[in-house]
Amino acid sequence: MVAIKRQIYGIHHWISDKHLGNYLSEMTWRYNRREVAEGDRMNEFFGRVDGRLRYRELIA
Repeated sequence: MVAIKRQIYGIHHWISDKHLGNYLSEMTWRYNRREVAEGDRMNEFFGRVDGRLRYRELIA
């Protein structure tokens, strides 16, 4: 729980209830890959990117 609070205040500064699941998924992903080399982590991340997220889709 402390790590979650630290990430919210340190990275996001504020989170919305609407997107809480997305924030928690990102935090879980970061935690599970904390010991993976940065280059490998970035390759995995970019390999999973699927299309574009437009602002209007994000706020809908």
